[in-house]
Amino acid sequence: MANKLIIKNSVEPQIHTTETVDTKTYTKYSIEKNVDKNGGTFETTFADAKARKMVGVINVTGYTALETNAAAFEGTATTSGSAPSTVKAFYVKYDSVVGTVNNIIVRINSQDMAHLSLGESVCIPVHNLAIANCKIKASAYQDGVHEATATIVQIGD
Repeated sequence: MANKLIIKNSVEPQIHTTETVDTKTYTKYSIEKNVDKNGGTFETTFADAKARKMVGVINVTGYTALETNAAAFEGTATTSGSAPSTVKAFYVKYDSVVGTVNNIIVRINSQDMAHLSLGESVCIPVHNLAIANCKIKASAYQDGVHEATATIVQIGD
């Protein structure tokens, strides 16, 4: 029996509106009526011992492939599991910051997939992507002054 990889997703577009009642202005967000909220799941398989989680300070400001637990990290990231050769799910969360780091940028091949602000995360399903094509960088880094900590998960075969 194969291992299951279940990726849950949702999208909720919101329209910014204002309304005036008795000379008072109220601002609110409402669900975009043309598309409403949407979500679901995607299911695939992954190989035994081909799931890795890394947590650490991103010390690169140029795109760096996440092939090892030392690539893109200050020192070596805290790591559990083993890296897949090909990736089916690529997850990144911007956990914390020291100083000022506006974004962690997530890239697949030569395409930016997300510019994450503090507290944000993204999970990108891909089909047998070579691990060398999972890349990351921070918008700023200076040892002990400007540091962004991230959690990165790669699951595949």
